[in-house]
This record gives sequence, structure tokens and C-alpha cells, in this order.
Amino acid sequence: MKKKSYLFTVIIISFTFIFISCEKEDSETNENTETCCASDGMRIAMQEDGYIELEINPIEKIECYFEEWGKTIFTPVSGLLEYYDQNNIWVASIDFGDGTCDQWVTKTWDVNIFTDNPEGVLEFSLFE
Repeated sequence: MKKKSYLFTVIIISFTFIFISCEKEDSETNENTETCCASDGMRIAMQEDGYIELEINPIEKIECYFEEWGKTIFTPVSGLLEYYDQNNIWVASIDFGDGTCDQWVTKTWDVNIFTDNPEGVLEFSLFE
């Protein structure tokens, strides 16, 4: 009976060790993956200013490795958002790209509405 009890204890301890090791490996993988985005603040600001956000193309996020930072970051790589005023007139767009793992987003806007920014277009980093 002692041998059966001893064997049962060894099996339980072995399974516990394997289970804990797998959980640790999963958490280490997640520690190296961050999420971004500087564009989140811009989106909130547009909505707080009363503009209506329409998702023209869904935002696709994937894990991208950025060599310059040595990190994998869950990053939007494509998608198009458009903003309209209360009269359903286009005022701005945010374009997340063509599916390439990069940090760049392009914002365009109506220069007649946003007269302080006559450029009409800005490419910016998701991480700034």
C-alpha cells in the first residue's frame, strides 16, 4: 500500500510541476508582447469633440516585432476610420496602413474645418 501511495504522490507532483511550467512559459510569452497606441487618444478626442467615427475598414492588429526596441508589440497594421460632423460631412480620416508591420499611421483632415493645420495630412508613429 505504501508503494501505491508513494507512486500516486510522485505522479501528482509531476503533473503539478508540468502544469506550473506551462503557465510560466505562457506568461513569459505575454510579457514580451505589449499593446500600443498613440492613436487611441486621437480617436477619443475626435469623439469628445462631437465627431462621429465610422469604421470603413476594420482595424486589424497583429503581433509585430520591432528590432529597434527589441520588442513584440500588438499593433494595428490596417484599417480605416473616418470622422463626420453632425451634418454627415467628412472631416478627417485615420489610415492604419496596408497590413505591413510598421509603426506609421496617416491622418488626413479637411483644412477648411481645421484651419490651424493647413497641411491636411500627417504621418505619425503609433508609439509617440
